[in-house]
Amino acid sequence: MKISKIGQFYTTAKKYCIDNGGAQEIEFVTNNVRKGFENQTAEQFFKQYMYVVINSGMKNQIAEDIYKRAIINGLTAIGHPGKRKAIQDVNSRYRHLFEELKTKETIAKKLEFLETLPWIGPITKYHLARNIGIDVAKPDRHLVRIARCFGYDDVQKMCKDISEETGDRVGVVDVILWRYCNLNPNYMES
Repeated sequence: MKISKIGQFYTTAKKYCIDNGGAQEIEFVTNNVRKGFENQTAEQFFKQYMYVVINSGMKNQIAEDIYKRAIINGLTAIGHPGKRKAIQDVNSRYRHLFEELKTKETIAKKLEFLETLPWIGPITKYHLARNIGIDVAKPDRHLVRIARCFGYDDVQKMCKDISEETGDRVGVVDVILWRYCNLNPNYMES
């Protein structure tokens, strides 16, 4: 079978990520999307909500450190007052929110609900969805740029095509392409 140009780019990105310490992150997303949203817990939902909010608009490597400190030392470790307030708000009602999310019958309805959460917007809803087992891609600036470069106007379609070609889930394709761009600032030149 002939591999498409985007498939070749993805294969290169995947190898690069694995060779540069990304195997654990790939495995996390692989397991989450394989397990599916239906098998998540309210606690996992809240932890991933907190992770996504902390990461929002921040360099991932710094956000990961803040997230780890917040897990160990509590929410006071989160220096950004808006993010801390949003997380405190959701912390007080995450079980109820998770139960409400479970009632949403389609991925579109789940995404719509996630966007109503404090500090979750039109892009970060995909990040949270993926991290809680919903097999979607986050259309961030890196994936949008890759999609345009390969003639796509939709990140979901690009990731679905790669998924069908490689057998990796859409969420896994997303995290590999994103991490590749994060680790390799000149990714479009390689």
